[in-house]
Amino acid sequence: MSEQKTEIMQRKIGLFEAVSMIVGLTIGAGIFVLLPIMTGMTGPSIYLAVAVAGIPSIFIVLFEIQLTGTLPVTGANYVTITRVAGAAWGSIVAFAAVLALMAGNVLMAVGFAQYVTAFIQSFNPIFSFSPEILAIGIVLFFAMVNFFGVSVTSWMQVILFLFMVIGMVIFGIVGAVNVNPVNLSPLFPKGAIMFVVVMVLGCMLWSGLIALADIGGDVKKPRRNLPLALIIAFTAILLLYVLQAYGLVASMNWQDVAKIGNTAVMVDAGRIMPSIGIYIVFIACMGAILTSINGTMWACARDLVAWARDGLLPKSVAHLNPRFKSADLAILIITIISILGILLAATIDKYALAAVLAVVTITIVLAWSVYKIPQKLPELYSKSLIKFNPFWRLFTFLGAVITSVFLLLMGILLDTMDAQGNPTKVPWVVFVFLGVLALGAIWYISRKSYLRGKGIDLDANLKKVADATLAEAEEKLTA
Repeated sequence: MSEQKTEIMQRKIGLFEAVSMIVGLTIGAGIFVLLPIMTGMTGPSIYLAVAVAGIPSIFIVLFEIQLTGTLPVTGANYVTITRVAGAAWGSIVAFAAVLALMAGNVLMAVGFAQYVTAFIQSFNPIFSFSPEILAIGIVLFFAMVNFFGVSVTSWMQVILFLFMVIGMVIFGIVGAVNVNPVNLSPLFPKGAIMFVVVMVLGCMLWSGLIALADIGGDVKKPRRNLPLALIIAFTAILLLYVLQAYGLVASMNWQDVAKIGNTAVMVDAGRIMPSIGIYIVFIACMGAILTSINGTMWACARDLVAWARDGLLPKSVAHLNPRFKSADLAILIITIISILGILLAATIDKYALAAVLAVVTITIVLAWSVYKIPQKLPELYSKSLIKFNPFWRLFTFLGAVITSVFLLLMGILLDTMDAQGNPTKVPWVVFVFLGVLALGAIWYISRKSYLRGKGIDLDANLKKVADATLAEAEEKLTA
């Protein structure tokens, strides 16, 4: 019994830390690095696009509230899918999650490198440094932070979170005060179709919300704190996104934003604010990017732990460091995957699209799984503090599926569009995405065959909740 206890996560994260984690996971390099690119695609309506992009996330919040109230454990998204939708789906979704991880973490790490370089060049124009080395360096740094355990990770997350929020609020307010009405007209200079395209890309800015359930094993009183953290985080993210995007296009012509590119927010801050403005935005950007890298590694390492507990990965992947209780081998794997993504060096918008395709696929399967929880996991569901009635469960499921299918189709179309908006390109991101899903299916079949040769039934393992996972849930139930 004591041996099992050492293999479960320690609940050290309170409500405020959980909010900082989910806001940090969601707000990353995109709102600084991707925002100017999207502004060039849709014009002054960018602040509306990032707000509309949050609509699908409303349904994510609704079903994640149901999920975290029922199964507040490590890797809860994956655990629910395998137990409800089936083992094969669990493996496929696991590989989609790896794609989302690589795409998201690379986007953040590359954004970090670009902003650091641009910041230094504002004082020393001849400065030059390899962005790949900077990006890999920051990934390695946060791998070490996560290795030293949840207390160190959460403490750093809160500090970076505060830097990010303060900086974004200051920039947004100053930008709105310096509004030039000419900058906001016409609202849709590129037409409705490009607004929709940007809205699809903008969903990348919201994708971190789905990851909160995966850190359920770390959170105190999770059946209360996880749903509450989701609601608070969603509201805060919406306000920060709209304020930042509006402040940018209100104070700078959208065409100038597009010409400047990734560092337009920092350039605008240096123009409309005192000399300290560039420092404020730089610190906010660093807070946003670094909280996302930190939080992504935190959440995804816990996903790997959940997979290994079931046997989908070797059991050694679920190993926890005896001293720090961190998922040391899982952190190493996540670090390697992130570095490989950086070395592939695709463009930022391609990484954003890959992340969107992966997240909406996970959302569709997870929404169905959460809808069926009362039938498939009745004992755990009975412990939930928040129970939706049949109408709201169906509403959440249909809303999540309809919006996700729309985004999936639009994402496929977007991958074929050239700079003029014509569908003439080969959809390489879609092909890579489908290849990753196929690898997930192949891995499941091969892993199942391998374990069968050792007398282990993988499907049987995936029909029940692992002992360590149940131990985490029971710790909460007795708390």
